[in-house]
Amino acid sequence: MFRNKNRTPNFNYFIKALKREPTPRPVLFEFIISEDKERYLLKDKFVNETEFDRVKSTILAFDSAGYDFSPIIVRGLTFPRNEGDNPHAQTKSLNVGNMIKDWPSFNSYQWPEIGSCDFSIIKEAGKYLHPDAKFIPFSFDGILENVIGIVGYDTLCYLLYDDRKLVEAIFKEVGKRMKQYFIECLKYDEVGAILCNDDWGFNTQTMLAPDDLREFVFPWYREIVAEAHKRGKYAILHSCGYYRDIKKDIIEVMKFDGKHSYEDNIVKIEEAYDELSDKIAVVGGIDINFLATETPEKVYERCRKMLEKSKAKGGYILGSGNSIPEYIPLENYKAMLKAANDGYDQ
Repeated sequence: MFRNKNRTPNFNYFIKALKREPTPRPVLFEFIISEDKERYLLKDKFVNETEFDRVKSTILAFDSAGYDFSPIIVRGLTFPRNEGDNPHAQTKSLNVGNMIKDWPSFNSYQWPEIGSCDFSIIKEAGKYLHPDAKFIPFSFDGILENVIGIVGYDTLCYLLYDDRKLVEAIFKEVGKRMKQYFIECLKYDEVGAILCNDDWGFNTQTMLAPDDLREFVFPWYREIVAEAHKRGKYAILHSCGYYRDIKKDIIEVMKFDGKHSYEDNIVKIEEAYDELSDKIAVVGGIDINFLATETPEKVYERCRKMLEKSKAKGGYILGSGNSIPEYIPLENYKAMLKAANDGYDQ
């Protein structure tokens, strides 16, 4: 089994980074690592026969790679949607959702209930966590993503003009369930933070007008983050796309502790760190296209420069701009891990 040497899990280091304090060693973050990378990390210890086996393998893979936590998702809160002709496609139109388009379809929609989730998996899976590691739960899509999945992007945009009361009702049904999901996760001692994963932007603008996001989406996340803070825990935002028009909302209104997901063609991570690190921890950001196409040497060099750039000030956690899918070369992923494993220059 692969072992990132000299890195014993310590979630307190992760907390220090979220609090924008310098850490004794670099801290790592991902919330999705592809199965082939987990197989590499675990070798013959990787097991995938049952759903719980998969959870256990993820925990052990994250420990092996040198992370201070493991991500976890509790199954059950899945909003029925029309997946189109190919539900297994890797890319999908934002307009395949058409389950709700008016009040009759809203009233007949079968909303999932939180009782379908078995949160006890957090306690059971926690037996495989390192004693000094924690879970960071995430959800199956976020509030805006689930609404778009149910309604369709074009339909949602039309409804914002045609029937804002219906839009409000849809967001309320999704939002209150997502809030309860995270509250249930936060009840477990094994959980140290939550990841609110909800894409809000395209390359050059937000997916909805900022004022619409402020009316329908952000109030729910403000409450979710407050629930985490009330329990002495932390909340990280994973949101792809353009964010500058809603930067103050993320930091000052919703009060997230960390912001994840960056792309070089929107804002390079080096620039984002300069822009944001006085107010919020900057998480990940090594661009996916860069990781997929550059050499391991260039990946290592960029990661090292980013770690040294943030060493004295703190508030940076090394990781990809989004996640580690299959098409990221293994050697490039290993180069990023090595950059963290090599520590800070003395």
